[in-house]
Amino acid sequence: MKRCTPLLVPLATLLMTTTSWACPLCKDSVPSSDAQVPGGVPGGFNTTIYFMLGALFCVIGMITMTLVRGARGTAAARGRGFPLK
Repeated sequence: MKRCTPLLVPLATLLMTTTSWACPLCKDSVPSSDAQVPGGVPGGFNTTIYFMLGALFCVIGMITMTLVRGARGTAAARGRGFPLK
């Protein structure tokens, strides 16, 4: 089962996302609006979603960077002979 898990998790994620293409508000607003007009409702939804995803990835990147720097600092301290508590 441990060997199948890395293959099953992305597959299950893809299967679940195909059933939910958009929230009901987005589905109702896109056909009833003119998508060619700049600054329309669909464009606003897209922009805000991209901003939220960008913020999420920035936070994840900062956390990862902090953890990597901490791990490298610990390894460097061990190499110099400093005792770790």
